[in-house]
Amino acid sequence: MGKEILLEPGVVQDVLAAGSHLQLLELLNLCSHYLIQELNIFNYLDLYRLADLFNLTLLEKAVIDFLVKHLSELLKSRPEDVLTLPYCLLQEVLKSDRLTSLSEEQIWQLAVRWLEHSCHYQYMDELLQYIRFGLMDVDTLHTVALSHPLVQASETATALVNEALEYHQSIYAQPVWQTRRTKPRFQSDTLYIIGGKKREVCKVKELRYFNPVDQENALIAAIANWSELAPMPVGRSHHCVAVMGDFLFVAGGEVEHASGRTCAVRTACRYDPRSNSWAEIAPMKNCREHFVLGAMDEYLYAVGGRNELRQVLPTVERYCPKKNKWTFVQSFDRSLSCHAGYVADGLLWISGGVTNTAQYQNRLMVYEPNQRLSAHLAGTAVKAAKDLIRGCRQALQTRWSPQSYGRGPHR
Repeated sequence: MGKEILLEPGVVQDVLAAGSHLQLLELLNLCSHYLIQELNIFNYLDLYRLADLFNLTLLEKAVIDFLVKHLSELLKSRPEDVLTLPYCLLQEVLKSDRLTSLSEEQIWQLAVRWLEHSCHYQYMDELLQYIRFGLMDVDTLHTVALSHPLVQASETATALVNEALEYHQSIYAQPVWQTRRTKPRFQSDTLYIIGGKKREVCKVKELRYFNPVDQENALIAAIANWSELAPMPVGRSHHCVAVMGDFLFVAGGEVEHASGRTCAVRTACRYDPRSNSWAEIAPMKNCREHFVLGAMDEYLYAVGGRNELRQVLPTVERYCPKKNKWTFVQSFDRSLSCHAGYVADGLLWISGGVTNTAQYQNRLMVYEPNQRLSAHLAGTAVKAAKDLIRGCRQALQTRWSPQSYGRGPHR
């Protein structure tokens, strides 16, 4: 018959010691799960030390996650505990993408207080690497960071702040200058919906994101919801959206003028989730709706669509954030709108659509911007598409050439 072990706070450390000595991995895992259930604001430091002593990686991760979630609360209720955190633990907390309970300025202030509390200045240069100075506004960088004695005394800290200031000076280039120190902190990947049409409103400006509540309650009561953010400057529908460097880009689409007339536009804008704000960027060369917008490398590509005269376009243009400028690149061999597009593995894939003669297409096209190569691929050979592209690179020209695929037209 198997033996049962009763775990309780008074004996768990002895059980861990025995399990570690005898290398009873199942027992150590059982103890880890027990301690994770017991984790609270009063014992998290003790449990972290146990995790470190007995190499309990699950428990260590749980303590880090607990601190990330409750750091703001702990700073208010038990600040002395936070200021005596071991460096390795504080480091893991500060570099977490999910540390959203504090602003970046508050995270900076915590790091300074921790350094000054125990005079751990030997960790200063390394610790400040985890402060995302690029998420602070310019005024804060000037008045708080640059004027602080710790920054003035450290070449590394000064360089980090200057890097952030330079980042803010290049407003349009920010999406391609993203680093770990400018990446926004989020609890999880976020789903957004932008613009479109409603029954009561022709074009809407709304930007909403899916805001899940506690998962258990969401499943039981279905109370998850969509929360509203800053609206777009202009309501639009049939537009395209792309993500680059954690910024959200919206281009083209159809807008309603004061006269009540609707038509395609060339305008584009960018949403910054850090400040919940929109900024206009350079307009496209062509007005476009029913097109494809994809982000590859350091560019956005706008492909095909219909213009303000309802003419179907063969043109392709790309946006360079560094220059805030659109330029034409290699066009299709025919006009195309209402097609589908996706970027995968550095390639832009386009399929289906309808031409200016109302012919529905059954072609799959791929474009590789670095090589400036494009081709039409057989739809039944999508699995081997990459091999086909590699094999054809020497023979292909910078053009879109037809090759049918699939069993029928698609839109």
